[in-house]
Amino acid sequence: MGIVIDLEEHRRARRPAEPGPVERLDAAVSELERLLAAVERHPAGKHLAESELLAITGALSIGRLEEAVERAERLCTRLRKARRRA
Repeated sequence: MGIVIDLEEHRRARRPAEPGPVERLDAAVSELERLLAAVERHPAGKHLAESELLAITGALSIGRLEEAVERAERLCTRLRKARRRA
């Protein structure tokens, strides 16, 4: 007799897991490093980035990882939009 294979279970096992907050923060920080190099030339963007980076650091220092991740991802989005407009 043959073996029955559950195809749904097989597909679920092969799908990558959703990244956790640490992985998301790591990805956002990597992107921020790249985006911030361009911001250095624009004072308004630099001010926005500095204040948001302070807020991210503050959230991390009091253990609010999810808030820090959301702020970092949101800053990446804002900097990408600003770069496209420039």
